[in-house]
Amino acid sequence: MKRETKKILAEIFLILLICSYNPMFIFAFIWVFLHEVTHIMVALKYGCKFYNIGFHIFGLNAELSDIDILKDREKVNIYLSGAIFNIFASLLLYLISFRYNNNFIEASISLNIGLAIFNLLPAYPLDGSRILEIVLSKKILFKKAQRIISIISFTIAGLFIVIGMYIYIFLHSVNFSIIIGAIIIIYVTRMEEHTSMYITMGNVVKKRKKLLKDNYIENKNISVYYKQGLVNVLALVDRNKFNTFYILNDDMKLIYVLYEDELIEALKSYGNMTVEEYVNKKSLKL
Repeated sequence: MKRETKKILAEIFLILLICSYNPMFIFAFIWVFLHEVTHIMVALKYGCKFYNIGFHIFGLNAELSDIDILKDREKVNIYLSGAIFNIFASLLLYLISFRYNNNFIEASISLNIGLAIFNLLPAYPLDGSRILEIVLSKKILFKKAQRIISIISFTIAGLFIVIGMYIYIFLHSVNFSIIIGAIIIIYVTRMEEHTSMYITMGNVVKKRKKLLKDNYIENKNISVYYKQGLVNVLALVDRNKFNTFYILNDDMKLIYVLYEDELIEALKSYGNMTVEEYVNKKSLKL
């Protein structure tokens, strides 16, 4: 979505918010904003740079740079921080409610509990999906991890739709929030699937920053059959390591060593040819 489009949608969203005369909308906006501020504060502590809070029709999100060069533990702490803030706020407000109680406190307790639970759901674009992505990527390839989270995301979106239909059929009410939530999850999940290759290619820049920051980066070696397409090889890239591919033929003989940076350049220059075709093309040039 273009920046100017986001601004227009943000204006519409804020106008609707102001004109609603429903204090719940204002309370929700306050706690979502503080949730994002918590993400920012923790990220700044780890050396990330904050450059914007995106106001759009889907809500708010903090735009931070250099998150991908952090250690996994630090990234998990950033993604968890918003939900932890909401849980802490709900507990604090609950204790305050014993002495002082009003609509703001009652509504805020429910909103904070709801925000914490909702944000930890393992569905795109929620914080829970990013945490699960990190956990799964330690055990399996990033692309496979992303595919698993996509299935979970679509399942959760489907569940939201079923709940929305149940409320409409049996309770004779329409819950627009849950339907809009399902649509957003489906939309963002589709976006994640279509941009996975570009995300993998873009990780080269992030790895370079990590190398300059820590003065080292771990390596990963993997053997690949020479009939594979270059895009299929790209799907094997570990986004946190520098990858080296040993290209093997039918007789399990090493015919070429393909490095990650060369793979990216090959895809940019030639598109999705097989590794065999690429190796032959390189041989002709020599």
